[in-house]
Amino acid sequence: MFKMNDPILLEFCRVRKQFGPVIALNDVSFSVRAGEVHCLVGENGAGKSTLIKILAGAYSIDGGELRIDGKPVRIETPAQAAAYGISVVYQDVTNVDKLSIADNIVLGSENSRFGFNQKKKNYEFVRPFLQQVGLEVDPSALMETLSIAQKQMVMIAKALSKNARLIVLDEPTAMLNEQEVHTLFQIICSLRDRGITVVYISHRMEEIYRIGDRVTVLKDGGYVGTWDLSSIDTQQLIVKMVGRELHDVYPDKNRPIGKELLRVENLTTEKIDGVSFTLHEGEVVGLAGLVGSGRTEVLRAIFAADKLYRGKVVLEGNELSLSSPIDAIRHGIGLLPEERKRQGIVNCLSVKDNITMLYSQLHAKCGFLRKADDDAIVRHYIDELHIKTPSAMQAVGNLSGGNQQKVVVSKWLSISPRILLLDEPTQGIDVGAKADIYQLIDRLAREGMGVIVVSSDLIEIINLSNRIVVMRDGQAIKTLESDELTEENVMLYAMGVNADEKA
Repeated sequence: MFKMNDPILLEFCRVRKQFGPVIALNDVSFSVRAGEVHCLVGENGAGKSTLIKILAGAYSIDGGELRIDGKPVRIETPAQAAAYGISVVYQDVTNVDKLSIADNIVLGSENSRFGFNQKKKNYEFVRPFLQQVGLEVDPSALMETLSIAQKQMVMIAKALSKNARLIVLDEPTAMLNEQEVHTLFQIICSLRDRGITVVYISHRMEEIYRIGDRVTVLKDGGYVGTWDLSSIDTQQLIVKMVGRELHDVYPDKNRPIGKELLRVENLTTEKIDGVSFTLHEGEVVGLAGLVGSGRTEVLRAIFAADKLYRGKVVLEGNELSLSSPIDAIRHGIGLLPEERKRQGIVNCLSVKDNITMLYSQLHAKCGFLRKADDDAIVRHYIDELHIKTPSAMQAVGNLSGGNQQKVVVSKWLSISPRILLLDEPTQGIDVGAKADIYQLIDRLAREGMGVIVVSSDLIEIINLSNRIVVMRDGQAIKTLESDELTEENVMLYAMGVNADEKA
């Protein structure tokens, strides 16, 4: 159990890091005690990722120093970080899917020699570490057979196998369901009980208060402060992070609702069966349900990304014949996908190229846009959505998650869609960027757009939506309105508890 008089394990002392003209970290100093869960928070772009990559040996520091057990150290490679007992489990799990669980754990260590006898030894070597993280799996199974949650547990087991004293977990629950989150938190508590330090990075305030002992806030590359979580409440912590009060995080849903924009009837694909609902001008309709309930698949069916077995999509009274996403785009339907990095942006292209990608396809003559149009569109959305970027020519992959999300939204807004489909629009972004996205959704609805939102955050989807369609096992089980929009009701129908009686 963590105590305030526990010794200091790690110190950042006036750490500075600069990329060209951009100062990513400026004079950052704080300490992490042995055996604590130390939460690291801040808006996207605050410097959290840079700090962790310095600790992991991926970046070198330009000024200041790191200290472990009070002694200055230089960590310039991941191998050096491992030698000091530091291990990082990133949000995008860095495993090799085509190798076995055991091979992933021993990869890069002295146990990674190949051969039949060595493989048997590897299996026996990794079993106790898998058991420590609650994984009852065959070490010879391929990593690609595991869920995202299980892959994260394997990476934690790998850290333990290397005698890690400090494990960094970077947004570990971004893709996990509630039960998987519960399991992960049990493991974190067991690590803390054994004296292993955990640095926990998350944008989810409720998680920080469930699992953390202390919290450090970074803002714009600078150190704001460190507090015991028992001494600072959620609202105070948010103010420290964003530098302003967020009284109206969620906008007023009392908007004028206009005519019917979209009607889907009996939508059926490989993953959904007979889904029907409507969407009106100025309305935000939420799709709620457990992971695997078919929420994302409904959006993909409307967008013609999945083959439609039967059913129809009716836009402003006209039934659409959609054979591909480009057909949906031409009819004014846009989809912001759940997996932003794989499906929403092209990392190696600039902010400018990402924003104008769709607009150029629909409006360019002979494949080219007029430069004046191009520049005006990009400048407009960088300003309107407050995208933090050194320039429009910056590679979008170098931006923070929240700013990447704003680039994806800008790409769709550039073609003036009538309907916007948003799949987990605030996943992995900070509270300030979330508030910006919420206000944007409200503004678009007030301008007459119809918006459909999928979100795993019940508080978020309840506060954003005029109506919620609850999904279960690929079917639309219930549509909840006004006073029915409660967490209890959503979960009752999503889990099938007394749903028949209430229906």
